[in-house]
Amino acid sequence: MNTLFDHLRAVGKEKIRAIRLQAEAEVQGFREEKEAALAEERKRCQLQGQQSLMEHGRGLMTEAEEKAWLRQSEAETQLADRLYELAKKELPLLREQCGSRLLETCAKELPQAKWQKLRVHESEVGLARTLFPETEIEGDDTISGGLVAESADGRIMVINTLEKRLERSWPRILPEFLRTLRKEKANVAS
Repeated sequence: MNTLFDHLRAVGKEKIRAIRLQAEAEVQGFREEKEAALAEERKRCQLQGQQSLMEHGRGLMTEAEEKAWLRQSEAETQLADRLYELAKKELPLLREQCGSRLLETCAKELPQAKWQKLRVHESEVGLARTLFPETEIEGDDTISGGLVAESADGRIMVINTLEKRLERSWPRILPEFLRTLRKEKANVAS
């Protein structure tokens, strides 16, 4: 009986050892599976973090570009306003350089009508009276050059002054000014 008992004990120990080995192998397999899954998760998180970082960086770049564009726009607007004011200040000099030709040219551009009232720069009142002898002539120092004509019934007013010409042509003149300034800036930088 002892041998049977010893034999059963030996078989039992062998089964326990086999079960233990199988359990350890399963634990090792489970451990490796979980470590692989953890490594994959770390890799996924790292990629996700990099993508988030890149997206955040793109957002910051877009924001910076928008702010730079806005500041440049504001600066160009201020520059345009300043250039316009400087151009307006030069209009009296233009009138002086043109002499009587400016008022004569503006008078020729008027449509045929009975003009009751004409406003011109104070220095051109005499010339205006010779060009429009039957019209009421008024001196106006706010007009740098040219004229403002009003019909007898007051329904028609023609503003043909240097100020109005500058105002109308400014949208075409300004881009050329800015192009010239950019070229000069690029030449200075290089």
